[in-house]
Amino acid sequence: MSDPGRISTAPKSLWQRIRGPVIFAVVSLTVIWGLLPRVPQNWGIQFGVPYLVFFSLAVLSATLFFILLNWGPIRQPSSPVMTFMSILLVYVATVGGLVAFGLWYYPQFEIPQSAVETGKEQEAEIAAEERGKEVFLSPTFACFACHTIVALGIRGGQRGPDLSDVGRQAETRKTGMSAEEYLKESLVNPWACFTPLPGSELAECQPAADAATTYPQLMPPGYGDRLSEEQLKDLIAFLKSLKGVQSGTER
Repeated sequence: MSDPGRISTAPKSLWQRIRGPVIFAVVSLTVIWGLLPRVPQNWGIQFGVPYLVFFSLAVLSATLFFILLNWGPIRQPSSPVMTFMSILLVYVATVGGLVAFGLWYYPQFEIPQSAVETGKEQEAEIAAEERGKEVFLSPTFACFACHTIVALGIRGGQRGPDLSDVGRQAETRKTGMSAEEYLKESLVNPWACFTPLPGSELAECQPAADAATTYPQLMPPGYGDRLSEEQLKDLIAFLKSLKGVQSGTER
């Protein structure tokens, strides 16, 4: 017959050891990802994904800590060297995790480039834009025959929209597309979507032509074949740089 006052020394099962921390983790993660994003905007507090990830990592770290506490006695390092290595491992894991999160979230933690490297990149970008401008003004491709760029004093044709602000507008012309991708599609496959007319109150290009809201598609196809890969990249770089005048239309 067992003694009711005697403390049981039977080993705990796996679930008994992790039950409490696991319940804590599930509840905490539910609150973090289920409730915090629903905080009303008029409260003046917004929890973006970086904050949610940070809170989640803190919860998982605490969960692991309590699981280790419930696991039972942990064998001590057998020598001073092993003790030092254990401390170093914990330090590297903790600090490394914080640094990794910082590099992902905070741009000021990025490895800075030297002024020489930055200058070379800017020079290369400017050179590409200049080459792209030459492509635009080249009689071979005759982009200026249909388009004007008032911001640069380029008086071209009026059949196509003014491209003075095409770089800025390209950023929002098509959902899920970067400015570069949209500009490339506009050159290679101009029939993919139609540019909104001024005053149409449309920001995105439209899948079908509408005389009341979009420009007719007059741009000839085939620029993807006529332009070399380098010429296409340069022309896109030039068009992307055009952000000076809010003309409201471009293609």
